[in-house]
Amino acid sequence: MAAELDIRCADNDEHRLVLSGELDTHTAPMLAERLGEVSGAADIVLDLSATTFISSAGLSVILTEQRRLEAHGGSLIVSDPAPTVARTIELSGLADTLGLS
Repeated sequence: MAAELDIRCADNDEHRLVLSGELDTHTAPMLAERLGEVSGAADIVLDLSATTFISSAGLSVILTEQRRLEAHGGSLIVSDPAPTVARTIELSGLADTLGLS
């Protein structure tokens, strides 16, 4: 069974994306595409409270977008990661980079 990921705007805020499900090799391209759709935004918030899993592919998409936005004066904020996702981010050494420390 393939991993599933739902990406929606939070409360009609097109710059706050809520991710539900697994962010892995199969679903990371969906996030990259969705981030490309809101790329005109100076700041994007990713709400990971309903994200049950994140792989290195998912982290790579987030980091790539964060660097791109920062190069243009914007930011990407990771918000409220689920405990398992927060633990993966901590173990990867990216907690400071993603603003979780």
